[in-house]
Amino acid sequence: MSRKRKAPIRKIYPDPKFHSEIVSKFINSIMYDGKRSTAEKILYDALEKIKSTSKEDPLKIFNSAINNVKPNLECRSRRVGGATYQVPVEVKSKRAQTLALRWLMEATRKRKNKTMADKLFSEILDASQNKGSAIKKREDTHKMAEANKAFAHFRW
Repeated sequence: MSRKRKAPIRKIYPDPKFHSEIVSKFINSIMYDGKRSTAEKILYDALEKIKSTSKEDPLKIFNSAINNVKPNLECRSRRVGGATYQVPVEVKSKRAQTLALRWLMEATRKRKNKTMADKLFSEILDASQNKGSAIKKREDTHKMAEANKAFAHFRW
């Protein structure tokens, strides 16, 4: 971690189809080797499938999925007198969103469907209904924070 100064916050431009910054960030997390058009195609195909199956606004379902995956608490390591404690800390909203996008992407990549668009479609639907691997990850994080509540007084 650099001691010089805080890293500048880059402006994220909204995506061309839905004009949403969250969708744009998710496209960035899907993207490999700078292939943005491929990543966009994957996400837009998944959202199109959501639209055709649920007859509801796909952006609304996508946002509800992300809100369901966002964690409220997480454990951060803290060294106190030679021992390392897992201290539960509240998660800032920006980090919560980043973690939600990351966990959704990890869960999508681990799924066993044919195409990436299919995997993403099923993971977003599961997350919007409060089930799936990404939700399990959030629940595990909350359980860990709850288990280490005794060390909350080490919070900084």
